[in-house]
Amino acid sequence: MNNCPIFISSADSYSDIWPIFFDLFKIYWPEYSGKIYLNTEEKTFSTEGLNIICTQVGYNKTFGITFRKGLDQIKSENILLMMIDYIFMGKVNNKKIFEYFNFFVEKKLDSLCLTNQQYPNTKETDHKELFMVTSPAPYIMFSYQIAFWKKSMLYQMALPHEDPWTSEWYGTLRAEKMHIKLAAVINEKYNPIPYHLAGCLHKGKWLSEAIEHLKSINYNVDFDKRGYYHELPNTIKSRIIIKWKIVKVGLLGSYSDLIKRKNIYDN
Repeated sequence: MNNCPIFISSADSYSDIWPIFFDLFKIYWPEYSGKIYLNTEEKTFSTEGLNIICTQVGYNKTFGITFRKGLDQIKSENILLMMIDYIFMGKVNNKKIFEYFNFFVEKKLDSLCLTNQQYPNTKETDHKELFMVTSPAPYIMFSYQIAFWKKSMLYQMALPHEDPWTSEWYGTLRAEKMHIKLAAVINEKYNPIPYHLAGCLHKGKWLSEAIEHLKSINYNVDFDKRGYYHELPNTIKSRIIIKWKIVKVGLLGSYSDLIKRKNIYDN
């Protein structure tokens, strides 16, 4: 597993989270000694015991450009994707990680998601803890949850003009049209990396699950600096804003790109 580099999507605005993320990484996954690519803009970060490579891709107009520039620096085709706010909340099952990675490689998959997202359509594999995800899988055929990816395939999931949310939206549609080979764990109990699927932050503010975990292990954080997230009511106005955002990004190129996508496994 140490020959599979980790790509951590981040930005300099999250630099206050880096020490927390990597402290927990060392606590919960001490077995990992491979390369960790931390996607940064200008800042750097290091900590004893981890081989962290800061990409320093510069300040860019969009998430999609920053994300792709970071991926460009990785030579390996097989990578493990993480987002910086997916802090570990328990011991990583290193044996299972290795086992699932071997399955990912041997089956020549495009991705293997290390969590279960309640996929609506699946089929069995010869591994009792893993299944294949089949179309249609609305909104979750592509996501930024912790997963093994072929770098070349992950690169296509985020277009230069997209942000994380819209790249998940349109990435799912692209992935379905392309019929990517996606596997996932069949049940939450098989998740080899314990973490909260919503992350530790939302809109830059702390989520309660992360606060509770960090307090439970006596990890000192000044939560007041970022503040506490409180969910706002879902209104007609908010739904219109979301819909317009999808349309706007589509008009910038996601629609035309989607029209061109085809089944990549057609003979």
